[in-house]
Amino acid sequence: FEEVSLVKSLELQQHKTSLFTVEVPQPQYIVEYGSNVTMECRFRVNGKENLNNQHSNYRGRVNLLKEKLQLGQSMLQITNVKPTDAGTYLCLIGYEGADYKTITLQVKAPYRNITKRTVTVQGTAGHSEWELICQSEGYPKAEVIWHNGEHQDFSAKANTTYEAGTDQLYSVTSTLKTNTSVNETFHCVFWNKEFKENTSAILIIPGNVS
Repeated sequence: FEEVSLVKSLELQQHKTSLFTVEVPQPQYIVEYGSNVTMECRFRVNGKENLNNQHSNYRGRVNLLKEKLQLGQSMLQITNVKPTDAGTYLCLIGYEGADYKTITLQVKAPYRNITKRTVTVQGTAGHSEWELICQSEGYPKAEVIWHNGEHQDFSAKANTTYEAGTDQLYSVTSTLKTNTSVNETFHCVFWNKEFKENTSAILIIPGNVS
């Protein structure tokens, strides 16, 4: 296997003369961050692995299932998948010529854990305002949408920042300032456009101001 975009390779060299083709049962994999994946390609000759060009980021996390090679299966297992593992992989079978197929690996980390805070601040003319804050980590970059209990969109009034989080994830923080009345309900929605997934949290303006 060879990862084209990041030049990380695990090449399978053949040592038997035969006509062969490479096939992939599944050309695309979508895997959650931190989980494991096994990508497969098939061929018609026996082979062995070549780790000479393996990228250092894969050491300890990548395993080619050797017992499958004699069965005409090249199965590449990656453990603890990270965002940097995403890309196009090349399964290359070579002997006096070569045949190959590509496999695409996509990595996602849903914004499941949302930390929320409601803070009172001093506004203009002595009036109290509120800062509603939602923060989460995930991948790829998510848009944060705000609306109230009546589904009015407040997203344009929010300030959303992106920083480097854990293990190449995005740390996303969104803050909405409002001078609405107490007990008003707001929703912050983390919208992952690439995978069309969203998670949300509910914030309620408290009735007692300390």
